[in-house]
Amino acid sequence: MTAPELTKEQRQANLEKAMRIRKERSEIRAKISNGIYTAAIVVQRALEGEQAYAGMRVKQLINAMPGYGFKRTQALMKELHIAENKRVGGLGSVQAANLIMKLDGVEQ
Repeated sequence: MTAPELTKEQRQANLEKAMRIRKERSEIRAKISNGIYTAAIVVQRALEGEQAYAGMRVKQLINAMPGYGFKRTQALMKELHIAENKRVGGLGSVQAANLIMKLDGVEQ
């Protein structure tokens, strides 16, 4: 079974959609870094089905938080038993609650 053939217009539309979502994720990370967004906001919007939030990798979310670099991000993901390639939208309820508690210091 092969992938369906897309028209040039469909391919172009897909590329534009992907670019828009990448730009949106970049803006989300900037808002996290600037303290405008908390982890709770990002997780909530991912659970509501917003594609840019749900598709963001957990490590990108953590890394965007002030004070979190590569090593601290890796350590937190290991502590919370979150896989390296896990996306925010794919978090279980316990993982999401623990992540929010660690990053925002808030009990859910």
